[in-house]
Amino acid sequence: MSMSFGPKILPHTHKITLCRKTKLSLIPHHFPQNQTLSRKLTKQASFYVMATSNNLESTRPLAQFTPTFLGDHHFSVPVDDSEFDAIEHEIESFMKPYVRDVLMSSPTCNKEKIRLIHLLISLAISHYFENEIEEILNKAFGELQILTDNEDDLETISIMFEVFRLYGHKMPCDVFERFKGEHDWKFNESVVGDVRGMLQLYQASYLKTKDEDIMEEARSFTRTHLAVATTHPHLSRLIQHVLYIPRYRCIEIVVAREYISFYKEEEDHDEKLLKFAKLNFSYCQMHYIKELKALNKWWKEIDLASKLPYTFRDRIAEFCFGVMGIYFEPRYSLARVICTKISMIMTVVDDTYDAYGTLPEVTSFTDALQRWDIEDIEGLPSYMQIIFQNLWEIIGDIEREMSSLGRSGGVQPTIDEIKSLTKEGYLEIAKWARTGQVPSFEEYMEVGVVTAGMDDLAVYSFLGMEEDDEKIMYEWVAPPNPNSSKLLTLCFV
Repeated sequence: MSMSFGPKILPHTHKITLCRKTKLSLIPHHFPQNQTLSRKLTKQASFYVMATSNNLESTRPLAQFTPTFLGDHHFSVPVDDSEFDAIEHEIESFMKPYVRDVLMSSPTCNKEKIRLIHLLISLAISHYFENEIEEILNKAFGELQILTDNEDDLETISIMFEVFRLYGHKMPCDVFERFKGEHDWKFNESVVGDVRGMLQLYQASYLKTKDEDIMEEARSFTRTHLAVATTHPHLSRLIQHVLYIPRYRCIEIVVAREYISFYKEEEDHDEKLLKFAKLNFSYCQMHYIKELKALNKWWKEIDLASKLPYTFRDRIAEFCFGVMGIYFEPRYSLARVICTKISMIMTVVDDTYDAYGTLPEVTSFTDALQRWDIEDIEGLPSYMQIIFQNLWEIIGDIEREMSSLGRSGGVQPTIDEIKSLTKEGYLEIAKWARTGQVPSFEEYMEVGVVTAGMDDLAVYSFLGMEEDDEKIMYEWVAPPNPNSSKLLTLCFV
């Protein structure tokens, strides 16, 4: 990104560069001048023409996946290790102690602490204080009635609702009934004048549970009025972003990037918190660049593009960005790398089932996966041997890595999910496609919730979460319920 907040001077400064010194970013608005991405057919892309040379090849459902439009631009962005260490030192030695003292100071009332927690969440720095926040909210939720009685500020109530629900405390939504008319039970027009309150209520409405109709009404009401609200320019920009992509349908660190720009324009902003947020964003960004570099090197060494006779979705940068939506925090760097590796190889498997393999071939591949024995690949076509070998080696490398950390308990659940995804998902779709069967909606949904892969992604994502309790995570992901996979997918949608 080209935008920054000032010169790069570390440590002990209030002017922190928010982004690397480059015109490139994880989400580029345009490519660097005088650089283009080639769209010429590669050897494997031209195989589409060759595929009609015999009867077997003519039956293959070939697809043409274009190269990633991101190219390799991001992988040349430099990362200064001394700057990386300086930012880490600044965060650990100065920023965290300052915020911790404010959070835990006794004179501060619970409402003020909850507002501070909400600000930390918005700036993407709350993850540094999880224990302190849990302690504060556990106590505050026990005093919920005292906190909400006679509270008629919409923004404050909405912030409390959002924060409590984010941390697993189900604050009742009937607290918003006080903002509705006694006779028509519609939201009062007086609420329209409270733009910040409406914005906060709109955000909070996305944390509703099933059948909470008042939150649906709140979302519709606030969206309508926020769209035409007149207010300060920096607040208007935030409203436009929020209405375009709701906060809880976006990647947290991306939302924080926008919020930092907004918070900087707030008259009462805390300079130290602003500096902390900028430091953290730069620290996260440097982690992401390092991860991209490592993953790109690994992917090029595997070099499946030159080994397989067909194209597939080669989207490593996009996968890295997607995995950031699961966890953006620096401490989950290893987890992001592991999750991206598995997702990449499983995408090749998916595209093989959909866009190249014949039904007998994908059936044989599925059977080999169910046995999970490298000796079984000899009877497979050569291209499937290559895929199986790489999948086997990737999982083996992950198992060795996790064993060295004393956390190998997630490897077998990961293998089980891979088996289930291919047998109950990819293979079923391939059968329909090859035989021309059009499934009913109910039939499709049985398979669709499997191929959506949300439960699989959850299992992959747990592997590298070093600080979390493996036993609890995998007990949650595999409850004693025959429909557990389906239920888990629905939880994530």
